Amino acid sequence: MSEKFSPEFLAGVQLQTALMGLSLAFKKKYGDEALKVTQAFAEQMGTSMGKNFKEKANIAGSGIRDIERVFHIWLDPAVAPHKVKTTVEGKKLTVTREKPTMCPAMVVAKQMKLPLKTVCNNIALPMFKRVAKAFNLNAKHSTVQMTEQKCIDIIEIP
Repeated sequence: MSEKFSPEFLAGVQLQTALMGLSLAFKKKYGDEALKVTQAFAEQMGTSMGKNFKEKANIAGSGIRDIERVFHIWLDPAVAPHKVKTTVEGKKLTVTREKPTMCPAMVVAKQMKLPLKTVCNNIALPMFKRVAKAFNLNAKHSTVQMTEQKCIDIIEIP
């Protein structure tokens, strides 16, 4: 990693590298069930993180703009010096990360020589969706695009 990354970014890389490495070791010994355990753990972490962000930012609401605000609080430091792009249409939040923005999952995938989807589907996205659910239990997450060049996620609330 020759770029200068923020401490938050490096912490995200370290966390996801440790979780992915441990998960792959357990998968080798116990099979695919180990990855389901990782996903459940990442979801619990996301719920805890979302509640923590909500409390620290003193956000009382549960609307889509509240979720957008917390995603900036969480992700902007993690992708610094860039910022995550968000757009809100009605009750739909679109979160976009594209080159030159890097995310910890991309670095982990490259370092561990894994497909990006392996890291994202088992660690990053379970956290991502549960941070939103910490604000609104009805929040639905979907990934529209997941590539090294651009990732687009949608959070919708009814």
